Amino acid sequence: MTAQQVEFPLAVLDEYLASSPDFVVLTPAYPRSWATGGEFIRTRVLAYAAAGLNGFVVHYSPNVDADDVRAVESGIPLVRVPTQLLPAVVEALGRTDAAIVCHSPVPELQHLLLDELPGRPVGAWFHGYEVRDTRRLHGNVSMGEAAQIREAHTAVNASRFEAAGRLFANPHVTKVFVSDFQRRTSETDVGTAVENFEVIPNFIDGEFFAARVRQPAEANRILLMRGFAQRNYGNDIALQAISHLSRREGFADLHFTIRGFGRLFDGETARVAALPNVDIHRRYSSPAEMAIAHYEHGVFLCPSRYDTQGVMLGEAMASGMACITNPVAAIPEFTDEASVVFAKPDDPWAFAEALWYLVHHPELLPQLSTEAARRVREQCGHANTIGREISLIERLRP
Repeated sequence: MTAQQVEFPLAVLDEYLASSPDFVVLTPAYPRSWATGGEFIRTRVLAYAAAGLNGFVVHYSPNVDADDVRAVESGIPLVRVPTQLLPAVVEALGRTDAAIVCHSPVPELQHLLLDELPGRPVGAWFHGYEVRDTRRLHGNVSMGEAAQIREAHTAVNASRFEAAGRLFANPHVTKVFVSDFQRRTSETDVGTAVENFEVIPNFIDGEFFAARVRQPAEANRILLMRGFAQRNYGNDIALQAISHLSRREGFADLHFTIRGFGRLFDGETARVAALPNVDIHRRYSSPAEMAIAHYEHGVFLCPSRYDTQGVMLGEAMASGMACITNPVAAIPEFTDEASVVFAKPDDPWAFAEALWYLVHHPELLPQLSTEAARRVREQCGHANTIGREISLIERLRP
């Protein structure tokens, strides 16, 4: 990147700051037309704008194309900045009274905010990986792979925890976690108690994922829609369960839709690919496509080995689907036996029995559907998420 290309993002940044924004969001991930990541952040920013707040997003990454620096995404100004310009970005933010909000801040940014803006109110959102010991998800790699990356992961942990420890102990920075489970495990892994924090779940849009009460006849329309990038998502649990059930009388009366993408997709779906009542779609689904898929099915399979909240589960609950999941990590904070069907963790046979039980007790669908839609709106609806975040943003302004 040339000197001229490096200077250009800062000119755009100064221009945006001159508009007296209410907030500035800094993030290492933000959706593009050709790439996913940061959807949770875009949802928040759009909600802030809908509430009348004026702000913009700084998306920093190692590689920024000079033609991709300035953008407007769904009406939200966006500037993309090379990560090496973070010191200049923080310096510029020191000249504004906008609320500074950072999501998944990299260690360098955490140190810069504390060193260059001492005493400045800041909001720091942690979504999971940034303050989690990499060994918590040891199941995502083989023993051989773990040995190869052990030294690198140790270095990653040390870098993250050093920065997060400083941030956790700083009373001027409001730390935001999406679940209390995440907050507790983060304190354990970082080794520092968190001072000045809030637990605010990710927003589940109950208007977009409109609720429809499922009827008993829909128990045979079953959907598995999940990312297949890592084993902690647990898709293999549900797919093994389907394979187990395929040998039972009555299985042919069920219809399954499997949709997702990621490095594990082909291998994990291979076990059910030959079944005539299983439709497999290797693809990314937009939020609108997800809502349509929800509407067309009655039962949602959402196995898990580790989730700091479980947003896809929450979206399916909001749509009124009857969901089957595992009571692991943070999931019990957002569900209960009145709103979902629980299966013993990491046990395909138990997951199969839970599904078979629901299929043969279809009268449970309306009750589960109604309670799931009610609970997610109460716990993760606008008032308890975006409303609280907007209140925090107002308090962060110097």
